[in-house]
Amino acid sequence: MNQKFGAAKQPTGTPSLAWSCVVVIASLLVGASVVHNIYKPDLTLPPVEDADEAKKKPAGNAKE
Repeated sequence: MNQKFGAAKQPTGTPSLAWSCVVVIASLLVGASVVHNIYKPDLTLPPVEDADEAKKKPAGNAKE
């Protein structure tokens, strides 16, 4: 018995960094796709008002 304890099989090693990055990015995209298909968020932007119009209206005036 020339083998040390636990040295019967060599470890297979870790995957390459590039493959790990591909897997991580793909899983993020799939996760985002699933969430957006379930919740269907409204991603539309509100209309932009003129700068002059925004200055005339005070921001705290909610009684209109």
